Amino acid sequence: MSEDAETAIVHGRVFQRTSLDEGVYFAPVAFDDREESRLTAQHDIVSRLFGDGLFCPRIPVGEPEAILECGYGGGDWAVQCADEFEDCEVTALDIFPMQVSDEPENLDLVVHNLNDPLRDPEIFKANHFDLIHSRFVFPGIKIRRWDTYIRDMRLLLRPGGWVQIMEYLPIIQSHNGRLTDQHAVRKWWQEYQSAMAGMDRDPRIGRRLKQLLLDNRYRDVDVDIVQLHIGDWSKNEAQASIGRDSVAMIGDLLESLGLWPFTSKLGWTAARFEELMQDVRAELQDVGLNLYIEL
Repeated sequence: MSEDAETAIVHGRVFQRTSLDEGVYFAPVAFDDREESRLTAQHDIVSRLFGDGLFCPRIPVGEPEAILECGYGGGDWAVQCADEFEDCEVTALDIFPMQVSDEPENLDLVVHNLNDPLRDPEIFKANHFDLIHSRFVFPGIKIRRWDTYIRDMRLLLRPGGWVQIMEYLPIIQSHNGRLTDQHAVRKWWQEYQSAMAGMDRDPRIGRRLKQLLLDNRYRDVDVDIVQLHIGDWSKNEAQASIGRDSVAMIGDLLESLGLWPFTSKLGWTAARFEELMQDVRAELQDVGLNLYIEL
């Protein structure tokens, strides 16, 4: 077993040992059964937000020859992409070497820490990729790395190529304004952002992406803020359906993001964190709160 593949059990969840030792990634990896299931559910929900697609409908994908994914997790997006574009070379990066079942021949899984430059000439070729996909990687990227991360991706794009970036703003909000600072989801956020600040991570990075792209001379920059409903409180049936399916996934997301920072950075006991998460999950199921999270 390589050093990258070594795992550690923390409060019953599976983490990458080197990530914890070196302060790189602080959530369970897809080798953890619960995290693998969450990632698959997340992929399904995001695909439905895109109209059952892999890309924003405004991106003219055409017939790509090379696609790069940064942070493949359980491999759901990368595998689907390689299956849909059989003549395209798909390269997917992740810090943890998670193997995927039924791996397509045109998919290459590569171990890479996204805090390191995207410069290895055997993997990264300038002006090569038709599209670069980066989704939900803020827990693993240091604050000062974001500017050079965005710059690295631009150098890898072929002329006319596209970058698609998506990040959560992990603040649960309410359409009817019923949330207060006394609610568990607000307490989770207040503690989480405090922990992240001490761990050199910016959970609000989504709000800065447009300016970072413009500063690094991207063109045709467009930003959508999507409200992912939590629960089936919407009168729109499509949104209500997605909302029903998002309740458990968002609860699992907040648990995965928070477990190590709360217990190892903030000094909470596992029992105290579990008690908070029980209250969080109960609130996520309360359709009267009209909850949502921004992407």
